[in-house]
Amino acid sequence: MRALRSLVANHRGVASLEFAIVLPIMLTLLFATYELSQYVRVQLKVDSAAQSIADMVAQQAAGVTSGTSGSLGNFCTAGVLMMTPFAVGSSSSTFAVSIASVTNYSSSGVTVDWESDKSCSTPAKVLGATAATLATSPTNLIPTAGTPGDSVIVATVTYVYDSPIQYFFPGLLTLTHTAFARPRSNGVVACSSPCT
Repeated sequence: MRALRSLVANHRGVASLEFAIVLPIMLTLLFATYELSQYVRVQLKVDSAAQSIADMVAQQAAGVTSGTSGSLGNFCTAGVLMMTPFAVGSSSSTFAVSIASVTNYSSSGVTVDWESDKSCSTPAKVLGATAATLATSPTNLIPTAGTPGDSVIVATVTYVYDSPIQYFFPGLLTLTHTAFARPRSNGVVACSSPCT
């Protein structure tokens, strides 16, 4: 009984025991904070890349060329460079862009003039009729019909963020952002083949 009392009264090593209990919790919080800040940072970069690509396409009054070696491929390369320091082009981190021109015609209504989804080294998801829906869902984005009417460039960037946390929460790290830009020439931006 005396040995038990002396053991309970002994406080040596309590700080070490508390440190051993708290250390894993503190390291987990530190790692989670770092990963969350990286996730927010990569989302901001995806947003910026999408808006910049839409803006660069909208500035092309003379039209654009599709494919990885055309002007849209150059804009994709610019988007990839904007993602620095995050990995792009590795087997797990991919960067893809779908770009479409949508115009409000008086005769046929809102129409997708062209789309390019193969301007990056990784093909993007085809927007198709979704581009017209995206362009008309914000009120008054292309309000005026005509021959041609108002036009808008729709750029959707998809980036797969490679993080150690993806093993615990799969499917949460594919980031997508859609951006819109009005053509600077107030007309339709043309695209030569292989735009669809």
